[in-house]
Amino acid sequence: MPSRRAPRGSFSVDLAVFLAILATGVVLVLVGHVSPEALAGYASALAGLYAAWHHRPRGGETQQPPPEVPPAPER
Repeated sequence: MPSRRAPRGSFSVDLAVFLAILATGVVLVLVGHVSPEALAGYASALAGLYAAWHHRPRGGETQQPPPEVPPAPER
């Protein structure tokens, strides 16, 4: 029976971090230090890194390799 995973952090912390990053991006674009296109590229890369980190197995969990399939008999 699969068990439910405990959330990694509270919603309010995640929301605060999201809003801080969003505000930083807006300020950087308005001041002219980064173009919107470059900011979109950075955001895509960071989102991919976050997704890989968020979906990693926890301490005691290991991924089981698929069972080995015996070779097919020759005809």
